[in-house]
Amino acid sequence: MKVCKFDKIEDEDKINRIIKYIINENPYVIAIPPLLPLEEKAREISIGWFREDNETVRSAIKSIEYYCYARVDRLTANVELQRNIKEIISSRIKNMYAWTENKADLLIDKTIRAEIYRLSADLLTHCLQAQGFRSKMFDSGTFVQIDKEKNFNIPLIRESVQQYMQQNRDIDIFVIPLSLCKNIYGEIDFLSEKQNDYYATVLAASFNAEEIILSSDFKNVHTDTHSSREQHSLTYDEAENLIGSGVHLLYADSITLAARSNMVMRLVEPTHFNNERLYISSHDSGKSIKAFLSQDSLTSVRFTSLHVLPGYLLLGKIFDIINKYQINVISMSSSNVSISMILSASRDTLRIIQRELYKYAETIIEEDMSVIHVIGSLHWERPNIESEILSVLKDIPISQISYGGSDNCFTLSLPTYNKNKAIDSLSKHFFSKTFV
Repeated sequence: MKVCKFDKIEDEDKINRIIKYIINENPYVIAIPPLLPLEEKAREISIGWFREDNETVRSAIKSIEYYCYARVDRLTANVELQRNIKEIISSRIKNMYAWTENKADLLIDKTIRAEIYRLSADLLTHCLQAQGFRSKMFDSGTFVQIDKEKNFNIPLIRESVQQYMQQNRDIDIFVIPLSLCKNIYGEIDFLSEKQNDYYATVLAASFNAEEIILSSDFKNVHTDTHSSREQHSLTYDEAENLIGSGVHLLYADSITLAARSNMVMRLVEPTHFNNERLYISSHDSGKSIKAFLSQDSLTSVRFTSLHVLPGYLLLGKIFDIINKYQINVISMSSSNVSISMILSASRDTLRIIQRELYKYAETIIEEDMSVIHVIGSLHWERPNIESEILSVLKDIPISQISYGGSDNCFTLSLPTYNKNKAIDSLSKHFFSKTFV
């Protein structure tokens, strides 16, 4: 069984590409965000309603109605299907008009927004029916439950989903609106868009899927997408180590849940679904270099001891400050007299660090730094990997190297203006491909 999660849906062209991809992949579950034009109108309704601007509210609802009817006419030629979906649209539009007749209310505002999310799923559901699929909208606002801390109640979700599957065994594809959920009080609620990948992974685990395809914007991931899958396959451990290093790839919980469920994860490009960026599973392809991941907007900080404190006390002092201000350390290297770190921190935070350490260490700060993580099977027993990487980059100044803390990651820091050149050189050498 397969689950597909799609990213932003801007227009009809994206809907058509999604339908074409679904026909090829034949997933059992599709998770989608609201159509962007409808999401914008949802914001207009909310703002207008709380400002008591009835004209804006009614105009926005009318725009949603016209937009949905126009999409139905263009995307579905079957007259009976058109009539069915227009009845659903009409019902949801009437609900919105009725709800906004009353005084603005936060809970009802969420209910209206949820109705718009469902409308998006309704449209895709009927487009798939026009292609011959027995598709059905799965109301995630009923089945996806969260606790007080907004954590998923996975056992309860799984139980509800399994019962629903048994009741709908004749369905080919379920279409699920992303972000929708039910809170501990039984009220409609929403999770952050940033959690959509994890949201989809929870659903996939609840449906007992063997595979999940995640379409998201992974601009910082560079892989050999045009060669065999073996060239860009990561193990769950390799992916978790990446996230633990501060690389924004997926929520760590997504990887953990997929590993526990023995579920393959495929990360594809949102503009070209057939371009698979990463394939994450329990299988180790044994490939030495599998991917390059980059991070920008970082700062290099070097602490050089003034010999007021012994080395071990200076190190402890620095780590206490890092912990105190909850600073994200991307990589680190040290000697007996200095410690170098690549940090993700604001200028104000960096000034505080300097102020707290001025008695004990000289602090040198370099901004506009980037980091490149070279990912693969990089255990120290594999000879010459690190020397090969450095040989490729011999003409590019590197400010810091971090290696040995993980068997899966070799980290380089360098000025941002050299990042693309470095990635291009590495890609040409290891993938025989230019990325920039």
